Amino acid sequence: MKVELEKQTRFFELKADFSLRPRALVNYLQEVAAIHSEQVGFGAKDLINSGNAWVLHRIGVQIHRPPTLGEKLKVLTWHTGQKAFRAYRDFEILCGDEVLVSAKSFWLFIDLARKKIVRPPKHASETYTQEPGIDWDLSIDEWKPDQKAVPEHVCTIPTRPSDYDPLGHVNNAVYFDYLETLIASAFPQGGKIQSMVVQFSREIPRGVEAIQAGLWPQDEGYAFRIFSGDNIYSTGEFQLFS
Repeated sequence: MKVELEKQTRFFELKADFSLRPRALVNYLQEVAAIHSEQVGFGAKDLINSGNAWVLHRIGVQIHRPPTLGEKLKVLTWHTGQKAFRAYRDFEILCGDEVLVSAKSFWLFIDLARKKIVRPPKHASETYTQEPGIDWDLSIDEWKPDQKAVPEHVCTIPTRPSDYDPLGHVNNAVYFDYLETLIASAFPQGGKIQSMVVQFSREIPRGVEAIQAGLWPQDEGYAFRIFSGDNIYSTGEFQLFS
């Protein structure tokens, strides 16, 4: 079962070069995933009321061409399987027949009261149904973030009340605002993300007034970390369009 959402890029979602901001792109993906869950009886509000939630843990995104102002898009998602505590989901964003964005992800099922990962209900995979995944060379299972490297460039970013979602922590899409701010700080001449892999390791709770974002070069592209003190909230890597 594939689920489709129609979107049209809007002016306030765009960067200065008229390309879609990373946060807006990820919001599209989260929105269509939420619609899929709603359609099969795992809606966010019902889950939260029952004491559970799906939480995005890791995502890989390839941007073949950034969406631009006014483009009419189809955002697609589908469930690609379940393994132990992980539920897998792929995405595509199309403009007409052109695939602009491809993404792979896995999600964890959380017991909100205990703040622990639990196994998804046994019937979840059957309810969502399963489709073949996108064929590409990225394995989000095998990819491992670098937790020990020392960033070469760091910036401090205040958190805002609007960063927080109904679960009481900074929404995952907001991390991509932080990443965009980091890239702008490190590369004043500009930089546009071509691909990225991001792991969400720890929630940013209310009361954290600012976070730090740091990056360092690696063999291909850059790695980054979002943190405060000893708390690492997210790690990942990205490449920029040349």
